[in-house]
Amino acid sequence: MDRIRKSNLYLFIVSLTMSFASIAQCQTSDSTSLREGSWALQFGIAGNFTLTSFQGTTISAKYQLSARNAIRGGITISGSSSNGSSAFSATNADTSIGSASGSSHSSSQTISFVAQYLWYLNPTGPVHSYTALGPSVSYSFSRNNSDNPNSNGDYVYHYITSSSSTQHGAGITGSAGVEWFACQWLSIRAEYNESIQYQWGSNSSSTDYSSTFASYIPSHSGNSGTSKGWNLSSSSVGFGVSIYW
Repeated sequence: MDRIRKSNLYLFIVSLTMSFASIAQCQTSDSTSLREGSWALQFGIAGNFTLTSFQGTTISAKYQLSARNAIRGGITISGSSSNGSSAFSATNADTSIGSASGSSHSSSQTISFVAQYLWYLNPTGPVHSYTALGPSVSYSFSRNNSDNPNSNGDYVYHYITSSSSTQHGAGITGSAGVEWFACQWLSIRAEYNESIQYQWGSNSSSTDYSSTFASYIPSHSGNSGTSKGWNLSSSSVGFGVSIYW
């Protein structure tokens, strides 16, 4: 069975390559969309040939200023929120000593933006190489709150915790790649990306203690801090498609 699958995959790759090769023979500068006024949506190619985000962005679009130059930008907006509840009860010698309900809440938001200016080095060739450079900014925020009741066997205690963190980033992203047009409205590309960002942020956490024990004195503890520094990241060569109109 594995041998049959490998043979089918091999035949598929060969036929796909031959199809692309036959198309490439008729490629001219007039059959590509590298011309002033063209737009393109860009996607990454993940495993099993599924489309995914490009350059870490949810939506990426490109606009051709001319055959040799273009601008593109990508934005990602994501967030999550969850709530939970729990019930706690304690007994001592078959006698209930108390019950309490607990709760939890968490939320997070992230937004990032990348813009680049592209230079096509050979816009009239069958394979178009290019470089790109531009700014990137990012912002993320997260918050967690929880009420965790507990017992020492006689009394119920509450530990209410809260934490939050915020991070900003600003930097530059550079790219280098090649683009090949399968047809006028569709291209395939391979691209390498390098980015550097200066990141700074803050975080804080606190805990409030209370109890059903009458003589218990409620208390509070907390801490906070800041962080800052440079982050250099590079990606392996990624593949993607662009759809032009």
